[in-house]
Amino acid sequence: MRDSDVQLSGDSLKGKTVHLVVTGGIAAVETVRLSRELRRHGAEIVVTMTSEATKIISPLAVGWATGSEVNTGWSSDLPGLVVPDLVLVAPATRNTLSKICAGVMDDPAMMALTAASGAGKTILLVPSMHDDLFDDAVTRDMIDKIRSIGYKVLVSPSEEGRRKQPSPSSIVRFVAAAINENLPNRANVAVIYGATESPIDPVRVISNKSSGKTGMQISDYLERMGHDVIRISGAVEASGVKPDIIARTPQEMVDAIGDVMIESTPDVWIVAAAVLDFQPAHVSAEKLPSSEIPAPVALEPAPRLIESIRSIDPEARILSFKLETGIGVGELISRAKSHMGRCHSDAVVANLLENLDGSGPRAHLVTSDDVVEIYDLEHLCISIESIVSGWME
Repeated sequence: MRDSDVQLSGDSLKGKTVHLVVTGGIAAVETVRLSRELRRHGAEIVVTMTSEATKIISPLAVGWATGSEVNTGWSSDLPGLVVPDLVLVAPATRNTLSKICAGVMDDPAMMALTAASGAGKTILLVPSMHDDLFDDAVTRDMIDKIRSIGYKVLVSPSEEGRRKQPSPSSIVRFVAAAINENLPNRANVAVIYGATESPIDPVRVISNKSSGKTGMQISDYLERMGHDVIRISGAVEASGVKPDIIARTPQEMVDAIGDVMIESTPDVWIVAAAVLDFQPAHVSAEKLPSSEIPAPVALEPAPRLIESIRSIDPEARILSFKLETGIGVGELISRAKSHMGRCHSDAVVANLLENLDGSGPRAHLVTSDDVVEIYDLEHLCISIESIVSGWME
């Protein structure tokens, strides 16, 4: 591998061309990390730097990061007229916003924006500036106007008195979603993941194991591929995109399903959560004494998520998960098919606990007429996306 090469971590931008426009904000120092992340997901990059941007970061560094020739001024072949799949302006200074609103085209960067806009391509701006500048009424009006003409704007929350540029992974996820949202057969997908817990007393709970990593990665990949994703998260160990709803108990997850249904009706539900089968029948109002052996904890069945989804929307497509241990693959698949019939799910990801981090297949994806051996988490995400898109045909 050459020094400038990257190791691919996804295919959501494979075959896509992103014109990266770097303007003269201090966040231009993030261009190297951002460019590398774009390439890790398969993007080809055309890059233009304004003259002010070259005072902050060198074209040599940007050329190394993008693997492309850096356009810094006018040239006879006018590379800005080459229409990409998306133009990404990161950072987008207040001066750049002003030029867009006024229709100014005084450098190659503005020509690239104008050409892409005229061709109906997606344009994404990432403003980065002090709060005093961002909160100015004129700035707000400019952002509203820019959004009204169809440009997309990604703004980070205020931090240390600034609107800092979001992380490269956040920007690239947004870029991929913006490019792929126009693909056919996109779905509204709700993904439920993480562990659940149920209280025994005010400080103790009964719970189960789940890092939430699988559900997080599935939801991330589906969003990158242009699907509209709603995230419902239980207790998780891994870090990732902030969920739309946090639901730690089985009942909270059932309630979250109802809340989501009020706002919209998902086409597909992916139930990757590790939901308790049984929960304490009675919760002590006071902390049980640590010095005494507690009485046996009576258990009762916990609410069932798939049944709750089916009761509200019988037509929903549901992909569920089935985790087993200490059995053979044949028995695993048999139990997965029984689970499909019992729970009325449309597909099941069947896992053996000992294979999750072991040498065997990562999982088996079971449908009514097929069984696919899944060899890693990336393969699982791609396979699930293919099924979801197929359901929307």
